[in-house]
Parts: sequence; C-alpha cells; structure tokens
Amino acid sequence: MLYLPTDSLDPNYYFALEEYLMTQKALKEDLFMIWQTDFTVMLGNYQNAYVELNLPELEKDQVAITRRNTGGGTIFTDRGGWQFSFITPRPQGDKRHEAINFERFMQSIIQALQSLGIPAEMNSRNDLMIHGKKISGNAQCFKGNSILHHGSLLFETDLTAMANYLNPAKHKLISKGIKSVKDRTTNIKNYCPDDWDAKTFKDALVKEIIGEQPSYFHLSEADELAVQKLKKEKFESWEWVFGRNPAFSLVNEAVLPGGLLKLHCKVEKGVIQSLLFEGDFFSTHDLRDFEHSVKGISFNKKTMQDHFNDNYPQDLIHNISNQQIIDTLFKDL
Repeated sequence: MLYLPTDSLDPNYYFALEEYLMTQKALKEDLFMIWQTDFTVMLGNYQNAYVELNLPELEKDQVAITRRNTGGGTIFTDRGGWQFSFITPRPQGDKRHEAINFERFMQSIIQALQSLGIPAEMNSRNDLMIHGKKISGNAQCFKGNSILHHGSLLFETDLTAMANYLNPAKHKLISKGIKSVKDRTTNIKNYCPDDWDAKTFKDALVKEIIGEQPSYFHLSEADELAVQKLKKEKFESWEWVFGRNPAFSLVNEAVLPGGLLKLHCKVEKGVIQSLLFEGDFFSTHDLRDFEHSVKGISFNKKTMQDHFNDNYPQDLIHNISNQQIIDTLFKDL
C-alpha cells in the first residue's frame, strides 16, 4: 500500500487532492493518507446546508464550511480528530454495476484500532462504534478509474462544539431515542490503553495499517499546482458549497410591532426563486416590486442585507424594520 504523508489543515485541499488522485493519476495499487483540519463542518454531497447546519453560530465563530464528493451525513472536524482516505483502483470490467462496499475498508481501520487495544466495531451501516457510541463516520464514491473511501476518527474532538454547530435531522434523533449529536458520540482517547495525544495515536495507527517500511507516494510540483487550482475553482466556490443545496421552500413568521409578518420563500441551487409577503401589516411600498427584485439572488443573509442597503435603504413596512424582515427570513437557519 502506498502512503502519502500530508501536513495541510485545509479540508478543501484534501478533497481536491482526493479527486485529483482519482481522476488524473493512474494508481496501480491502494493509497492511504491521514489528515487533520482546523474547525470545519463537512456536508455530504447531497445535503442541504440550511437544514444540517447552525449557520449563525458557524458564521460567528468563523468555522469553515465545505462539501465532499461523497454522500452521507454532515460531520464536524478539528485538530482533535483525524480523517483518513483510501484511494484504490477500480476492478476491470463493467463498472455500471459496482456497489458501495464499506466493509473492506472499515475492517482495515477496525483491525488497526483493535491491535492498539481500542474495542472498535462496525455497525450495520457506515459507522464505527465503541460500546454503542459513534467514533467514525465513513463515505464512499467512484470517480475516474478509482474508488474513494474516506472517514473520520474522533480522537479528542470538541464534542460540545460539534453539538453546537450541527443540526441533525430530527427523524434521526427521534428514531434513536437520543437528544443531541453529543449524546451518541465519544472520543477514542477515552479508550486508549495509554495516555496518548492525537499525534501519538495517528503514528501508531499508520504503522498498523501500512507497516514498518511504507512505500511513499510523492506529489510533483505540477501535481501540487493542479490540486490548488481544483481546490480554488471547485471546492472553495460558493456554487459547490451552497449552490448544490437541494431545492427547498420555507415559511417563516414573526409577530412584530407593525403586525404579523409571514414570508414564503422558494430556493433552488442556493438562489431565491420567489419570495412572498403575507400579514396584517401596513406598507406604503408596492412589495411586489421588492419580491421581484430578489428573484435570482443568493439565499444568503449578507447578500440580502446588501440588497436592502443598495436598493431599499428605507424601511419597507410600517413599524417593521428591514433588518427584522431579514431576521424573519433567516430565522432558525
């Protein structure tokens, strides 16, 4: 197995690196890398940021938001945990009927952890557990002539921050009879036989997976430039992170000094398709003009504030400020 050592803390670099290795390098054998990030939330490919994330808290704390090529759920990562990636050649033959197979890769991690005295096991889907609590989520995709399997390892992750930044789907919480993300996760450090820090754990894990004398894979200067270009053009773009949100509608309301304000909004690919006002308020403006003006702009609080400031500096509604309209539109998002 090839081993690619890394030292960046930028999640978008790693997602670009994974894609580059899968599509531009004809790997003949399995490749493994393990990496860290600063405070980051990672959306699954098919998830809606406005549903999954506590965006006001993330914005306040300046936490990075990114989106993976793989499906699965949203995760939180920091320097207390690790992410691992396996990139392997796809089997020859008809690739249309390939199926996602987590067990092959997760067993490698389980065996390594158990060899270190950590009682990890796989659940029925794509998580690794210790005594019923999650320590790792895993995801997989096919691209080019390669398979990507990557996952997280909670070693000494800030679980309080995780619970604060993620808004897990209510059906997951109700069906499992739990109250929060924090209640169903735990850190590997709590089960280590020795008082390891994150780096010591990583070094021990790598040795178990790739052996004492690894075959190193090195990136050329041209490779690095290509990865940086992909990172900037795709993974750092607003279109990738928010523009890929599934279409959704919302109805938010607030009782304010000027009356009941109810807003109906439809969003597709991160862009407002329609916005309608409803309520018992008074306005000297024709709100249909405003409703028409926001069609096609990004569904983003700052973008909306800039739109008001540039085009509608005076309050649209009697005894309801423009800021209160914005706050109602983005309520609980």
